[in-house]
Formats: sequence, C-alpha cells, structure tokens
Amino acid sequence: MLARRSDKAVESKVVNIDSQMKIYIGGGCNSTVLLSNDGRKAIIVDTKYFGSAKKLRSKISAPEITIINTHFHLDHARGNKHYPDAFIISGNTNWKQWDFDTAYSRHPDKILDPGEDFDIHFDDEIVHVSDMGRAHSPNDLIVFFKKRKVLAAGDLIWTNRHPILLDKNVNLKLWISYLEIMESSYDVHTVVPGHGNISGKESISNMKEYFTSILRSINFPAELKKLKYQYADYSTFLFFGNFSRTVKVMKNEIRNNSI
Repeated sequence: MLARRSDKAVESKVVNIDSQMKIYIGGGCNSTVLLSNDGRKAIIVDTKYFGSAKKLRSKISAPEITIINTHFHLDHARGNKHYPDAFIISGNTNWKQWDFDTAYSRHPDKILDPGEDFDIHFDDEIVHVSDMGRAHSPNDLIVFFKKRKVLAAGDLIWTNRHPILLDKNVNLKLWISYLEIMESSYDVHTVVPGHGNISGKESISNMKEYFTSILRSINFPAELKKLKYQYADYSTFLFFGNFSRTVKVMKNEIRNNSI
C-alpha cells in the first residue's frame, strides 16, 4: 500500500501475542498466525501479497495449514497460492473477482454466507469465524480468538489511516452496524486491523466514530472542514483512501437512500 506511512515500511515488524501467536504487520495487510502446541498445525488469517507473501510463507513450517481470508482483495489473499494444500475458509463472493485477485488460487473449502458463524477448536483455543456480510468488500469476515481475546478484523478496522473505499460493493451503513456489533458483542483485548498497528478495543470505537462523525457533519461544510483537520494525520492512499473519498462515498449512499 502506498500510504503516507506505507505498509512496506513496517512489514518486518512482528508482534508476539504469546509463544504460539504472532502478528506480522504490513506487507500488504496484517497477518495473524497461530501455531499448535506441537507445531504441526497453523492457522493463518490473511496471506499478504507479492514478496511479503513469500516471506510469510518461509516462516511457517507446519505441515497442516488452515487459511482464513477476511475477504478476497489481493493484498489479503494473493498469498494463498503459496499454500496449495491448505484448508481455506472465506466468505461467499464473486469467484471471477476471486480468481483475479488471488492469481487463480484454489477456491475455498469452507464458504460462509452473511450471518454465518464457524468455530475451529485448536488446542485450548476456540477460533470463532463470523461472516458479517457486505461492507468494505462483497463479504467481510472477522476472526475472534476467544481465549486470547484477539480480534482479527480484516479491513473493517483501519488504525490511524483512512480506509480504502475502492470496491463497488462498499456499504458504509452496514459497516457502521458491524462495528456496533463488534463493540457490544465481543470481549476483546487486542484488535488486529487490516492495516495499521494493533491496538485495543478502542480502535473499534474509533473506527465507528470516524464514520459517524462524518455522517453527522455531512450537510455542514464548516463541520466537515473541522473533521478533515482532525483526521489530517491519518495515512492516505492516492484517490481511494482519504477523507474526501469517505465523504464522497457517504454522500452517494445518502443520495441513493442506502444510509
């Protein structure tokens, strides 16, 4: 990502949650990796892209791998091709777009529909996968590690940066509702955003406030100007991830009566 502070610049950063769980920051997206106690199994949430995907693959020696893709955008899923024998979990999506973004990686083995949940029992951890539905992409999943209280939120959460709103399926109204669910229904200690550094549960509230503050100010230019200044230190991405883009998308949804 070519943000003001790019993911590439921090892609070598690794956060150790404990001896079995690591978060690999940047390199397209943040990737969460949980190893089994015997080292034979691994769960990977999002596989990065290009060179960073290869680097991540080189660090994982477990022979049995489960991949959970929070969504299919290439920065999160193109690395799937490096795991031809993995068991893949994803939401139900546009498979032509999946083929393009993942470089024709194998289609998922377990496909969730909006509102569907799936649990993986992994040693003493329960990995809860929830398909939230359409928001940032056609179908966004979140992954909650119940014992560790770690939420891998994919691109439903961005820390200190404007979200990229490029996908034609973006729906900010639904996005806000999913943030409210995460805020109220999950006992979270650590949040792994799709992009940006990991943080606490406050990042969910911060993301919700980002959208709702713009929504409250949408018809008041002076208030929008204040908000733009308030978020001036947020990282941006060309034309598709900045304050003005968020305002434009929100105005379009209001105009189309979808928010």
